[in-house]
Amino acid sequence: MIIWRRFMYSSTALLVALSLCLSPLRPAGAGSPYTILWQRQIAGGTGNSGLPPVISPWGDIFLVTSSSILRLNDRGEQIWDFKTGERPTGAPVFFPDGSAFVPTTRTLYEIKPYGRPGWSFSVASGESGGNTSSPTLARGPGESFYLLLGKSLYAVAPRRDMLWYMGQSDYPVAVDADRQYVFVARTEKDSGTTVEALDGSGATVWRRGFAEQKQLYLSLSPGGKYLYVAGVPKTASVMNKCALYALDAASGAIVWARRFSQAEIGNINAAPDGLVYLVAGKERLYALDGATGEERLSTRLLDLSGAAPAVDRQGTIYVPGRERLYAVDGRDGRLLWDMEVDGGVQVTPALGPDGLTVYFTGGKGILYALQTAYANTSPRTAGGAVGAVSTSGNLARAAQ
Repeated sequence: MIIWRRFMYSSTALLVALSLCLSPLRPAGAGSPYTILWQRQIAGGTGNSGLPPVISPWGDIFLVTSSSILRLNDRGEQIWDFKTGERPTGAPVFFPDGSAFVPTTRTLYEIKPYGRPGWSFSVASGESGGNTSSPTLARGPGESFYLLLGKSLYAVAPRRDMLWYMGQSDYPVAVDADRQYVFVARTEKDSGTTVEALDGSGATVWRRGFAEQKQLYLSLSPGGKYLYVAGVPKTASVMNKCALYALDAASGAIVWARRFSQAEIGNINAAPDGLVYLVAGKERLYALDGATGEERLSTRLLDLSGAAPAVDRQGTIYVPGRERLYAVDGRDGRLLWDMEVDGGVQVTPALGPDGLTVYFTGGKGILYALQTAYANTSPRTAGGAVGAVSTSGNLARAAQ
């Protein structure tokens, strides 16, 4: 009897141990301020691409790696993997028919909804000098693509051919566009940086000069009224500091400017709530009123990566760190929680169609899907309400 009891005890213990090994681990237990819905190791990693996850209009997740584009569903399951053969330099731009267009160092690829190659536009010789930390592809006037390849700006009719290109001694460093204009930042050594608005034919509508910039980002406000220019000067001084400018997109006039004492600022997130979020000096989170530049929030955090923050529809701000992801209350700047991430968070998180699910990649190539725990899921209306969030996720399967 004693032997039998010992055998039963040992067998039960072995079964429990096996069940623990086979069951998925829950990184956030009961009472945790957040829940990790799932996580997935990405083959080849995503930490070196410098580009964040992108949520398509159909609710799928597009990831840019060092040599391919991955499409995953909202459960983290791979739909397809498109090999570019060259390093992608920009985030995908989507067509209503489900195709995605992705730039690399010398080619603009069309990827069909089922992951097969479509049309492409290439520069035979290729060019050097591209900057993957700034936008390199935008869709603008005439529904054309405006593409940075090395030192030239190309206007390309989708699925047809090049319309025109601009290549001079000064070279483009960032591009953005709306339906009326394409905005391009250009710099020339020892001569400064200019931001221009071009029409669909490439003619200059307006031009504004700045001191020569070591790093520069362009971003349009959600409604297209303002063009935000965030710059790190090549030579900093008391009179020439890191700054964020809001330009009138139609005229180029400076609406407001905000200078920072820190030695660097990162890319910005012009969010639907009307605020502009950014990190300065890899230590301080700012939220500024997008129309006036008025400071709405300033919080010091430690050891940030410098990537732009993201904000969910409840107003929680997700700030990438070198070793952690931080969650900050958008009303008062209070730190809500932080999560250790292997390799840190080097790029901006993305929000799912529900406005609550946060997708982000760690430096070791793991993609996470996370949600903060809320008592209810109705959007905040106090302390700066967040705008409406697209709910087109139910179209995901139609585009596959």
